[in-house]
Amino acid sequence: MDDFIVSARKYRPQHFNTVVGQSHITNTLKQAIKNGKIAQAYLFCGPRGVGKTTCARIFAKTINCTNLTSDGEACDACESCLSFNSGASLNVYELDAASNNSVEDIRNLVDQVRFAPQLGDYKVYVIDEVHMLSNAAFNAFLKTLEEPPKHAKFILATTEKHKIIPTILSRCQVFSFNRIKTEDITEQLVHIANTEHITFEPEALQIISQKADGGLRDACSIFDQMVTFTGNHLTYKAVVENLHVLDYEYYFKLTDAALNGRLPEVMVTFDEILKQGFDGHNFIIGFGEHLRNLLVSKDQFTVQLLEASESLKQRFAQQAQLCPIPFLLKSLAVINKCDIHYKSAKNQRLQVEMALMQISYLNAAPMDAEKKNELNSEFGTQPAVKAIESAVAPAKFSAQPVVQTSNKPVVGFSELKIKSQFMLQNTMQQNQSVVSEAKVISEDVENTDVELTNDSAMTAVKLFAEEKNKNGNKQLYATLTSSKISLSDKTILIELNNEVQKEMLVGIKQDMLDDLRKLARNRQLQLEIKVSEIIGEVKAYKPADKFKLMAEKNPALLELKKRFDLDIEY
Repeated sequence: MDDFIVSARKYRPQHFNTVVGQSHITNTLKQAIKNGKIAQAYLFCGPRGVGKTTCARIFAKTINCTNLTSDGEACDACESCLSFNSGASLNVYELDAASNNSVEDIRNLVDQVRFAPQLGDYKVYVIDEVHMLSNAAFNAFLKTLEEPPKHAKFILATTEKHKIIPTILSRCQVFSFNRIKTEDITEQLVHIANTEHITFEPEALQIISQKADGGLRDACSIFDQMVTFTGNHLTYKAVVENLHVLDYEYYFKLTDAALNGRLPEVMVTFDEILKQGFDGHNFIIGFGEHLRNLLVSKDQFTVQLLEASESLKQRFAQQAQLCPIPFLLKSLAVINKCDIHYKSAKNQRLQVEMALMQISYLNAAPMDAEKKNELNSEFGTQPAVKAIESAVAPAKFSAQPVVQTSNKPVVGFSELKIKSQFMLQNTMQQNQSVVSEAKVISEDVENTDVELTNDSAMTAVKLFAEEKNKNGNKQLYATLTSSKISLSDKTILIELNNEVQKEMLVGIKQDMLDDLRKLARNRQLQLEIKVSEIIGEVKAYKPADKFKLMAEKNPALLELKKRFDLDIEY
């Protein structure tokens, strides 16, 4: 039996143009090789399985190729390329820094750098997981990295760029690898499946691509695992069963039930999901992703954000047409709140069920509110219309014959309609007149100054102080309630106990005056703030006042201050 080679190794790219999803890096490297502008050191950083080491090997192979193609790729025919393809080239040296991270290991590497390549122009040193080197090893590597021999090129690869010391980063050209897009991974898996003569359902490869989370190596590993499980035919059902992924059919079913307010169906479906062993947190996150996909499917401009197969995109588009945007937005808000509080909840199942209950009634609640608003608008703001409609309704809709109970002739419907229109017009004119008069009266009241009295002035200050106390300014409340307040010719005089209180009120004098004018309903009101002349014992608040009182009791303090040239702190 032939030795099995996993797809990640068997289909590893051998040229820059076969690298998946990293064109911004491969194009730059190809141009550097074509123009002869090869740096002495490169740093490749990015998530796992996105092509860092692969690009380093292709780079080493290409710069040693003796017969480059017109687009800057290796020829695969010269002696150097053949040795690279067979794994026998001595021009590439790979070091795993995770297990060789000491100063001694770097010293051995530096010793090897001195030797020129036997075949080709360059010797490439690839150091994988370089962030695992110790600080001492980094420092021992600095001089060689900055000024290596002409034939030596270094490529450092890492998944954690932030752990690389700045002195290393400054000596390298940094290339950041992206996570590979789901559609690019799917396209590569289709190529592998066709080459291996494996039949598949597009949704199955789509699930594998999403599960790989941007890493092509992970996708190839999952692909091999699924082929082993299912044989040579990959089905969506087999993949979700083996990977323990929740079938999207559940999400479509739940959305349809919640949209129509079928809460029992929603609860039973969620219970079925839990019985299959799925975690409630993963379910609510997946449901949020489903609603997000519905939201982006509402518009042709945003549908490109949807990562799904063509058949699945059509299903999303169909259900999206049934879902109002407010329903989707409010549902996403509920799910986001559930996601935040899930781990801290004592009853996590109830947390998810409460979210599903709220979502199930989102589509019905706004309709009830709108109907209520319509009724309030109809019967609250248009009483004349209501009265006229009540009078006209029996003549329009009653199935019973109209009985004449007076000697007056029965009025025909057309005449009644004309009268109702006249009454409606007359009523609207009266309402407009009343509103205009009320507006004039209101403006007159606002523009009229109320006569000021000593009691009204004190009441205004008291109300102002209580409002500030409610807002947390207890110091201002205590100051105003303990001060002497009087009125003198439309001017409120506030007499305070000390300068500290005066400084506090002066800072807010204008705002305080505006509020007092509103409270007293007098626009001519003025405000004066001063410190009262206290007869008797003077209270000292500032250091200077305290020293003055102490010096009056003990004059020797003045002599002490003068002799030592002391100052008083302010």
